Amino acid sequence: MKSHARVVVIGGGAIGCGVLYHLARYGWSDVVLVEKNELTSGSTWMAAGNCSFYHPNYYEAKVQMWSVELYQALEAETGQPTGWHTTGAIRLGTTQERMDELKYNATKDRCLGLNVEVIGPERIKELHPLINTDGVLGGLWHPDDGDVDPYQVTQSMAIGARNRGAEIYRFTTVTGIDRAPSGEWVVHTDKGDITCEHVVNAGGLWAPEVGRMVGLDLPSIPCEHHHILFEAMAEAVDRKEKGRHFPLVRDPDLSIYFRQEMDSFILGMYENRAVPWYPKGVPMDYSQKRLATDLERITPWVEACFKRFPIMENSGLKDITCGPITYTPNGDPLVGPAFPHKNFWLCCGYSFGITQAGGIGRYLAEWMINGQPSIDLWPADSRRYGGYVNPVYNMQKIKDTYPRLYAVPYFNQFRDAARPVKTAPSYERQKAAGGVFGDTYGWERAQWFSPKGPDDRDVDSWRRTNWHEPVAEECRKVMTGAGVLDLSGFAKFMVSGPGAEAYLNRIGCNSLPQKVGRVNIFPLLTEQGTFLCDLTVNRLGADQFMVIGAAVAKRHDHHQLLLQLPEDGSVTFEDATTKMGCLVIVGPNSRAILQKLTEADLSSAAWPFAASRRILVDKTPCIANRMNFVGELGWELFHPIEYGLPLYDKLFEAGQDLGITNFGIRAMDSMRLEKGYCTWKGELNIHHTPWEAGLDWQVKLNKGDFVGREALIEQKSKGVPAKLVLMEVDAKDADAMGYNAIWHEGKYVGMTSSGGYGHRVKKSLAMGYISPELAKEGARLEVEILDEKRPAVVVPMPLYDPKNERLKG
Repeated sequence: MKSHARVVVIGGGAIGCGVLYHLARYGWSDVVLVEKNELTSGSTWMAAGNCSFYHPNYYEAKVQMWSVELYQALEAETGQPTGWHTTGAIRLGTTQERMDELKYNATKDRCLGLNVEVIGPERIKELHPLINTDGVLGGLWHPDDGDVDPYQVTQSMAIGARNRGAEIYRFTTVTGIDRAPSGEWVVHTDKGDITCEHVVNAGGLWAPEVGRMVGLDLPSIPCEHHHILFEAMAEAVDRKEKGRHFPLVRDPDLSIYFRQEMDSFILGMYENRAVPWYPKGVPMDYSQKRLATDLERITPWVEACFKRFPIMENSGLKDITCGPITYTPNGDPLVGPAFPHKNFWLCCGYSFGITQAGGIGRYLAEWMINGQPSIDLWPADSRRYGGYVNPVYNMQKIKDTYPRLYAVPYFNQFRDAARPVKTAPSYERQKAAGGVFGDTYGWERAQWFSPKGPDDRDVDSWRRTNWHEPVAEECRKVMTGAGVLDLSGFAKFMVSGPGAEAYLNRIGCNSLPQKVGRVNIFPLLTEQGTFLCDLTVNRLGADQFMVIGAAVAKRHDHHQLLLQLPEDGSVTFEDATTKMGCLVIVGPNSRAILQKLTEADLSSAAWPFAASRRILVDKTPCIANRMNFVGELGWELFHPIEYGLPLYDKLFEAGQDLGITNFGIRAMDSMRLEKGYCTWKGELNIHHTPWEAGLDWQVKLNKGDFVGREALIEQKSKGVPAKLVLMEVDAKDADAMGYNAIWHEGKYVGMTSSGGYGHRVKKSLAMGYISPELAKEGARLEVEILDEKRPAVVVPMPLYDPKNERLKG
């Protein structure tokens, strides 16, 4: 065994072998993998190897697409077959809401370049003659999809890694992980220690145990999962002999999947009740052992199979298998840098590991080698969760997630399990006012306010639904009077010390505010010059700064800031997120309302846009920033969080005769869209630069060196490949949501980054990146919404208040 390596990958399943293979493939040959058992995929226990092009998220679908490409190519490289069968896959729809989901995903998949088609019942029956299409409205057809042998895929990736110099130590147990004085990691095993620069936790069922070795509490719990193998059937034998397997069929409304396995068929199901298995930690001596089966428990799903495939009633059950599969609170994996560590990486929490192993191995290897992956993996980033994710939260969420794995994955959907966790002081007031809440990084935030009062709920839909008109009313009231929005969930960091200015200048592309009492937008970029963090910096003193980020990005941004802190002690860093609240008051009457409560001069002459002051609002000490995300006159009032409720009450008391109202996140999003304001991970992602986003003013090339500067200079000299535009869409009852294909004269030219309805301008809007040649006001395009191309035209950005007279007046 080596005593030193560049990388140690812990875990020899398909995920771990996928990471090892790609690290070696990209030139990091000094890498080792440690596995306590034999190399095998977690899917092997149930002989399942379903691949899938389907995923509701664009980037995770991209991971799955790359997995399929790799599995098809591996045999030629390594000589080890992967058992790949191109069968095609059909996802059925039996309700209109499900069909809308499938149509949205068809649009997204076209952006990926996938071969995809929305088909009707007759075509489904033609593709799979054994299926009963009663009640089926249609389906999503991926003709290039298929399945693999999990064991063979795992071995093939391992061979490919070994052929490039990687080493694999089987039957070797990791017993601990420490930091050496040099800062390197030391992985202790029962066969010796390995010192290394990077550690990858691909421990599968044991990933939480590996995480605990370095102080991490990973939200991953195994649950029992059944599948059934039927007796051999003549129809399957015939297809096998002809080398033309039946397509895999998923019927999410029956919560089953069904595919050919050699001369028979496999049935898998997601039951309506999760059964966690060793939630406090899987025994280290567990090794691919089957769990006790419960035929009575799964009988309803067997009967559902007979309903969809009546021929199976005449087939015997050859084998019933139950095994553990890991799940996270939302069902997506835990990937990327592990907060708060440096060079400790996660690639675990996979419930569909074989589906993504080949792809995620590639993208994690890119992340480790290049500093960022070539696609934005935020939906899988482990830093989407914070310290609020504890064992009780995990259990409640995962019990809710498992039976919903085949539920319609709506945009803007929030589930009730494990809520509330964190609430701002105004929560009960907003709730009484009809607030309908969603959770962001554990914070309850009002999405909209129902005129029906408390206890109203979202009616989930891919189309405009019950909150469309109430949100319109909120926007109108903000535009004509004043509105209050609680954004206490903002990430808030205090950075100070003699090295603070140099530290921030080095990591951000804009200049810092030069004067105390000024606020600047302050993006952090990758080395490739693309967007990493979307921050605002407020200079509070000569060497004191308040850094503000999105609530959802709190741990991500915290980690980025920590990783780049100087080691000389010249910078003091404090997380003030839960110490400070933030109430936003906006609208033409916001100045008059606030003026009733403060002696400060709020006139534009005394207090211009993007200025900040320390003031008293009634008895509440505030850092008040004159800026906002809706494009109206207004202030963000940062305050000690214990003052939040009195401040909220005083604002409403002072605004009673001036049209004050509550408004929620969805009204904010509608209004920011009209202004062309960009969102983090919408427009501002690792695929695009400030030049492409039209945010040149946020870049100061002449301020000296900063992260991403050289890449920006290079792109500017070569020419910007894409430009962000705002489009007015001739939509019907459904608006663009993001990942909608953009077409020009029958050719795909880009995809939307976000979309919705602008209630102040009364137009359906979408933002997206297209070629600079097309990015001109008046350009005629089409935006695909629910499998239908709708006319669109490029409009000025901002569309509302284009001269910013309301914002800066």
